[in-house]
Amino acid sequence: MKKLLLIIILLFPAIPDVFAQSPTTSFDVDGIKVVFKPTVKDIINVRVFFKGGVTNYPASQAGIENFALSAITECGTKKYTGNAFRDLADSYSIAIGSEASYDYGDVEMECVSKYFNYGWDLFADAVKNPVFDAKEVELLRNKLLAGEREAGSDPDKRSGELILQNAFAGTPYATDPNGSEETLSKFTPADLKAYYQSILNKEQLFIVVAGKISKDELAAKIHASFAGLPSRPYQPRHLVAPIWNDYKVLTEKRDLQTNYITAIMNSPQVYSPDYVPFRLAISVLGGSMFSDLRTDRNLGYDPGAESVARKMPYATMSISTTQPKEAVQEMVKTLNEVRMYGVSDNGLKQLKSSYITNNYITQQSTSAITGGLGEAEVLGGWETAENLPALVDKVTIQQINATINVYVVGLRWSYLGNPDGANDAAVGFIEQVK
Repeated sequence: MKKLLLIIILLFPAIPDVFAQSPTTSFDVDGIKVVFKPTVKDIINVRVFFKGGVTNYPASQAGIENFALSAITECGTKKYTGNAFRDLADSYSIAIGSEASYDYGDVEMECVSKYFNYGWDLFADAVKNPVFDAKEVELLRNKLLAGEREAGSDPDKRSGELILQNAFAGTPYATDPNGSEETLSKFTPADLKAYYQSILNKEQLFIVVAGKISKDELAAKIHASFAGLPSRPYQPRHLVAPIWNDYKVLTEKRDLQTNYITAIMNSPQVYSPDYVPFRLAISVLGGSMFSDLRTDRNLGYDPGAESVARKMPYATMSISTTQPKEAVQEMVKTLNEVRMYGVSDNGLKQLKSSYITNNYITQQSTSAITGGLGEAEVLGGWETAENLPALVDKVTIQQINATINVYVVGLRWSYLGNPDGANDAAVGFIEQVK
């Protein structure tokens, strides 16, 4: 059989990039860890990361971190009302916002270096002195509820939720960090304030900065703004990823013309020596799926595979299709072929070349730099991201071919779509990875 993957150079998933010409350093300012990447671009991006993610709260409070972090940038501060905050940000093209995910939450500010003092003033006041104004909180709640309703009607998003519910039942990852209409409707301003104060802790947060600014100037800003933040003992929750060595299916029947199918697979830990070879192996799988299922057989327009870097990491392969039975059977067949035949010498060279190109493109954004460094720090250390190009360059064919066989020992499936298609897909689901 032919060696796989000439097409993958177009499909290699973007590994979060954090590299620029200057090296990354880390240092301490008044008990706060700071990760700093100086760049020559006039865009400065600053993020404060809060560790813990969905382990910080019970499932009954799903979405509280997302709500609270959104509130500190949208509901006003001691210095600025909500409208005044937004007006100043708009006046100087300052982008400020937040996100909450499974392993962490963050608040981000980006601006041109010329207006950094204005941007820092807004950022620091939002982090240190948020005011959970009742009227602003209600406006934000309506916005979040509208977003949740819109997301609930998105089959791609729902398909992703299904696979996590199937694979991570009984673990914190079964909790959606965005919450639900039920949970978002009940949080009061006092609830949001109390939650935010519980994570505003020097031991639980760190700051990542990328841009045209000196280390001394940055340290002075952090000292002036955050030296007085509280410091309490923090012990991150130890998470043990489940082992999927069976082939269970979670089906949700919905009247859709297109059916959404996802399979989830085990992954090595991000700090494991196996992780980078495994990630390349999943890129091989993604390229093969695109070639076989879309180009050769026209079973769907978006087949692919990706690896997801988290405290409990995993990989997925997915497709949306009108032919679920044939698609599932072909997905399993393609996976088996990748496990059996691996990647060729030329395929590996193209993978590495693709990464270097993608790396160059991604590092143009200071937001991508701070996002990648921060995520790596949460998962084990920012150095992992900094050293990633060298780690990729050292990967061998033998490592790639070995890791996908070691870690893919079962599949958990989710199916979202037409009831008749679910019955057809069931025939394909019983196919097992040999």
